[in-house]
Amino acid sequence: MARLKIGIAGRPNAGKSTLFSALTGIKVDIADYAFTTVQPNVGLSYIMERCPEGEIGRKCSPREGFCRNGMRAVPVEVVDVPGLIEGASQGKGMGNEFLDALRNSDAIINLFDGTSVRGGKERLAAQAEEVEREIVTWFADRMARDWERFSRRADASGERIERSLHTKLASFGLSEADISTCLSKGVFPQRLSIWGADDFHEFAGEVFRSVKPIVRVANKGDLLSDGEIREVREALPGCDVISADYELTLTRAFNLGIISSTDTSFDVSGRANSRQAEALETIRSAFRSGRLKRAGEILRAVAKERLRRIVVYPVQDETHWTDSQGNVLPDALMVPEGTTALDLAYMIHTEIGDGFIRAIDGRTKRALGKEHELRDGDVVKIVSRAK
Repeated sequence: MARLKIGIAGRPNAGKSTLFSALTGIKVDIADYAFTTVQPNVGLSYIMERCPEGEIGRKCSPREGFCRNGMRAVPVEVVDVPGLIEGASQGKGMGNEFLDALRNSDAIINLFDGTSVRGGKERLAAQAEEVEREIVTWFADRMARDWERFSRRADASGERIERSLHTKLASFGLSEADISTCLSKGVFPQRLSIWGADDFHEFAGEVFRSVKPIVRVANKGDLLSDGEIREVREALPGCDVISADYELTLTRAFNLGIISSTDTSFDVSGRANSRQAEALETIRSAFRSGRLKRAGEILRAVAKERLRRIVVYPVQDETHWTDSQGNVLPDALMVPEGTTALDLAYMIHTEIGDGFIRAIDGRTKRALGKEHELRDGDVVKIVSRAK
């Protein structure tokens, strides 16, 4: 079952590896020089959702992640890619590795150095725009490869344009519905054979606006004054400001048993010396005051608001909400809004989808047809002829 996948992109030395390590708990090379990361790092982070275990009166048994105080950690794949420089779409620097790592990402965090605002709002905006320009150019260039032969064959087939483009763009994780969405946002020739560079670029731009959103995040907020944080937000409306260093400090402190959790309600244990305790209170204050946004909150907003994902819990026993081994609510899947019972069956396994008979709502025990659209938090059993 495919997980939601979020890439972290940005210029060298933006703090991508620090943020990746904070989100996933994986130790990676972190240094204050360009191209510390030379190959993509991949790990799991989690989006916290209210777990339905309280309704069944039994503790859940997650196959992945964990559940703490009634909050379920739903796994999300995070990819930290090599730093981007201008011309990466043409292979400069670590361009090929950078961009290919983003191929199947559902969304991209564009992380940049917030202290750049000290050189003026224009400089800050230019950093964010450069990364996005390279991503769009890379996609447009890959799309245009072998276009003449592909487009002539597609036009001759008489297929719908969405279906023809899907055969070429499926490797980028785009569905026919995604392609249709992008086409509806612009004016594109119906004959693919007359598409040109402007069409490729416009379509690529729409992919990263409507289907695979790029979310701007300014890092190093711990080094910024209140006035500078306001300038960042004025220069790039909607941009969140974070501190990857603060995030990583909390992750490490929790792993060492110095604090009780990584949220801002943590208790500081007796293992912390006075200097550590003071630093932790500074971090707590920065997050609680709203000066800085928590990285986990950004992941959740990307998933729930930008990508419009919901969480469903497939089970094999609709009465006890267990799998065949008796594990309570073993899986929490993040799926797109509009996912049907049949869609879920195919997400679990192709044979289960092929043999779909019906689904059963774990709360009402009502039978659900294949076209029934699932809701956030649903507990569902799939009845299938598959063995």
